[in-house]
Amino acid sequence: MDFKQLESLCKVAELGSFTLAAEALFLSQPTVTAHIQALEKALGTRLFDRLGRRVVLTPAGEVLYQYARKMLALREQAKESLRRLDGLKGDLHLAASTLPGEYLLPRILPFLLREAPSSKISLKVSDSLEAIRTVEQNEAEVGIVGMKKEGDKLQFRPLFKDRIILAAPRSHPFAGQQVEWKELCQEGILTREAGSGTRRVFERALRQKGFNPADLRRTVELGSTTAVKEAIRAGLGIGMISDVALGDELGRTVLEVRLRGLGEVQRTFYLVTRRGRTLTPLAQRFVELVSKGQWTQGV
Repeated sequence: MDFKQLESLCKVAELGSFTLAAEALFLSQPTVTAHIQALEKALGTRLFDRLGRRVVLTPAGEVLYQYARKMLALREQAKESLRRLDGLKGDLHLAASTLPGEYLLPRILPFLLREAPSSKISLKVSDSLEAIRTVEQNEAEVGIVGMKKEGDKLQFRPLFKDRIILAAPRSHPFAGQQVEWKELCQEGILTREAGSGTRRVFERALRQKGFNPADLRRTVELGSTTAVKEAIRAGLGIGMISDVALGDELGRTVLEVRLRGLGEVQRTFYLVTRRGRTLTPLAQRFVELVSKGQWTQGV
């Protein structure tokens, strides 16, 4: 049992996929599979079950996962204790789409600033396409976005998943209900702007199920996730929004509206960097903190 095997175990458990885990760890899928098989052979027990297209921990796997996280955390603590803190200085330019920029990055930047109090961090929050362009043009070292872009200039690494849902205030007649496409098209719909990853992913899911997004009656296009959230609460319409952004309001003041025939719409958020660019020590430390996954706990 070694750290590489434990890292593979944790990533497969957290992402629910051998393929995504391999991408996140910059390994081949056969290598990740071999790591898990080696652990199972050494321990004499099965660690994962396959449920459709997703893999989940067995009871034994769950126990090992909890210990593995602690062991990997102790390793990081040891590395941090030996780290030369005076190397974490200078400026760090980041780019993010609105969900991580507004809801998640503010949770992790304080950890980085405690380690590098003399540094200056600049965060540009925009839609996913603009955030990707910022990294591509070397205006930011690291970005966090809700979509990929084809090409060989950028490198995308999966971080976490969320659900994109239709949501309405509790007072709306469709709140908490399942509706037909024709019914939904008669209602006012709140969306993000055209470059938004949220909108692109949701509309792609509609088209894959045979629905034409152009049939929707868009009443307002908004430039941020927070604006969509507030517009939903104000009763301006049914909004396309991430369940992460709604937090504990989902199920209380705001309820999901389910479209018959659509199913669950998930997306993956990615850490994006310019391929071939050597990151500064400060950027490298940011990537390490983000990759731990602790920043999404409690969301």
